[in-house]
Amino acid sequence: MTYQKNDTLELTLHGLSPDGRTVGRSPEGMTVFVRGGLPGERVLVRLSAVKKRMAEAELLEVLSTSPEERPAPCPHASDCGGCPWQCLPYENQLVWKRRIVEDALTRIGRLSLPEGFVAPVLSPGENAQWGYRNKMEFAFAEGPDGKTLLGLRSRASRSVTEVTDCLLQTPRTMAVLNALRHLCAKLHLKAAPSGPSGRGKAAPRKGLSSSVRQNDILRFVVIREPLAGGCLVELITLPSPQEASVLQKLGRSLMEANVGVTGFVLSSRTSPADVAYGEETVFTLGETGLYETLRLQDRDVTFRLDHNSFFQVNSRAAELLYNTAASLAAPLFPASSGRRWGESCWDIYCGVGGLALTMGPHFARVFGLEVVAPAARLAELNARQTEEETVYRFESADAAHLEQRFRKHGTPDLLVTDPPRAGMDENTVKSLLRHRPPRMVLVSCNPATLARDLSLLAPAYRIRAVQPVDLFPQTPHVETVVSLEALPEE
Repeated sequence: MTYQKNDTLELTLHGLSPDGRTVGRSPEGMTVFVRGGLPGERVLVRLSAVKKRMAEAELLEVLSTSPEERPAPCPHASDCGGCPWQCLPYENQLVWKRRIVEDALTRIGRLSLPEGFVAPVLSPGENAQWGYRNKMEFAFAEGPDGKTLLGLRSRASRSVTEVTDCLLQTPRTMAVLNALRHLCAKLHLKAAPSGPSGRGKAAPRKGLSSSVRQNDILRFVVIREPLAGGCLVELITLPSPQEASVLQKLGRSLMEANVGVTGFVLSSRTSPADVAYGEETVFTLGETGLYETLRLQDRDVTFRLDHNSFFQVNSRAAELLYNTAASLAAPLFPASSGRRWGESCWDIYCGVGGLALTMGPHFARVFGLEVVAPAARLAELNARQTEEETVYRFESADAAHLEQRFRKHGTPDLLVTDPPRAGMDENTVKSLLRHRPPRMVLVSCNPATLARDLSLLAPAYRIRAVQPVDLFPQTPHVETVVSLEALPEE
């Protein structure tokens, strides 16, 4: 049978792909990747794309549940797309995440690994599977009745589900969201229209759009709540003449609402890209600097962050992730090296310094490279607070220009890297293969791009260990730490 886009069919889901989609087969044996569902379910799907040997589909209906399935504890589970795995018992989630990593390395990377080489997934514990997020990005949208909705993206859709009780967040975050919802209604602020004209064009901020009413400006809100304390709210809107009056009043009222908000930032965004990232900071109120303290290599390390800083959204699991990276690095050095492993370590894509400061006590010098200049400056500041003998140095530059650093500074004893989901830049990989640091530790949030990068490095490196770490319970996302040792040059 030949299938076309928008055809519907029934199938049984039997596995998971590295990107978290479920996998089934048509009666004729064609592989179908489904957005949504759980392994073991019998489902009705609609095909969204059809290729020669595979198809992509959206879930329409669950006809029969999986034997592994449990009732979803979240009241928003049937609509919200944020936690697709909450119907799986947590121990089953960890088993599937290990399989996702194994499947990516063997199928995508075509790496030959002994059975059981990928270690069982590390987790902060079953008691840490809820309420773990220190940051969440919420979106505004106009509902079918004209009401402004504030919540998370719906399952398999760009529409918004109104969220009042997200179980991944703390009660304070939910109280802040509810207070903001009421203040926006009281001040007659509404969601920006969803079309391109409503979001404006990439233009100077003072060129305010005349295509929307002055109150139809709300786009996103980002709430940060580190374990170390504080709560920062960033409201992202279209540029608007309301900035100097109504939005100032909203920010002050939110901080006075007795819900624990310690800082408020108003940012504007004109780009039509549906990303919760402000292009320009309009004004700030209260304390906009945030701090998080992690226990790394037997000492407390405090990280200063700002409202645009990238930081792992699960603080306790981030602590586990960074210490795991150090644990995998240690065996790469002689046992007699003690606490000091070598002279130099490089952290590529270093952000605000997470891996760099983790590895710091084990090296005389640590160098970090980060394309986002404010993050590199924060990494420098965070390193100064450690009062260690290690000499830290950070530069703001694209990792694609790593070749220049090798030529200028030589080759480090250890290179660690934690790139974005897209993986390492092609030029970065070429530089690594050309200069061959003797030891590397790779951290990745995307098993598919990790597999690609490891495949490219395979001619020059031996994989010593693969350790998945669960930073995102109730979701298919998994972090992976891999240690590598350079092969002898022929």
